[in-house]
Amino acid sequence: MQRVKSLAISPKTGILQSDGASQHSSAGDAAGKEYWNSIWEKLPPVEPYEGPLYEQHPVLSKFLSHAGGGDAIEIGCGTGSYMVYINKEFGYRIDGLDYSSHMEYVRANLICNGIENSELFNADFFEFEPPKKYDLVLSGGFAEHFDDYELVVRKHSDWAKPGGLVVIIVPNLTHFHKLLCGWFAPEALRVHRFPLMRREVMRRTLEKAGLCVLHCEYHKTFRPTYKLPEPVRILSRIMEKSLHAAGLDDIGNRFGSPYLIAVSRKTDLHA
Repeated sequence: MQRVKSLAISPKTGILQSDGASQHSSAGDAAGKEYWNSIWEKLPPVEPYEGPLYEQHPVLSKFLSHAGGGDAIEIGCGTGSYMVYINKEFGYRIDGLDYSSHMEYVRANLICNGIENSELFNADFFEFEPPKKYDLVLSGGFAEHFDDYELVVRKHSDWAKPGGLVVIIVPNLTHFHKLLCGWFAPEALRVHRFPLMRREVMRRTLEKAGLCVLHCEYHKTFRPTYKLPEPVRILSRIMEKSLHAAGLDDIGNRFGSPYLIAVSRKTDLHA
């Protein structure tokens, strides 16, 4: 594995940037840089962190709250909000990598939240070699965008220290969600690949990458993670509230759960 051909530090933001062309296509990048630039084109003003806003928190806290902190990196860090969450809730010093053109927003988000010791890498995941190994390697909504998902997972493992944790979160767009998303948000469905959304494939791929799987389960009973027309969104919310009122909103399943969450540990044998 080789380092990005050229990384230059932006004097304005301190972000390490690659001046080479992205190689995501070599792994079958279903989305592409232009797609993500369009997604992050209109971002709200950065705001101070106000607590664990992510629905995956109950699962992640079981594994990260007593992990001892250390160095972490988020792959596909997007807006940087998950970086802030990991730092504030679990005490990790966290770096971020993304190939989009909005890394200045990530830096602003971190500074707004008093995080000034993070390194940001504006580079291609498949060409970049991090300057260190990490105690925690995390991605959410990243791994499922590539045809070569085994390579993606293997590189997550490569970046972790022996004994370090690897967290991979993917949306579940199979079964019922594949129908809904295909009807109402076909562009979102187009940029996803489905193998890692299947629990048995995720587990097998993690183990093949030299990881000991601690948790690999669907999370929550039902919630669409894609945009719906307002009448359909209202019906969906009524269903979610009804499940909550009946105490049936936390039943992980492959048909309607919004996410598959995997937490693994890198074994010493694969250092």
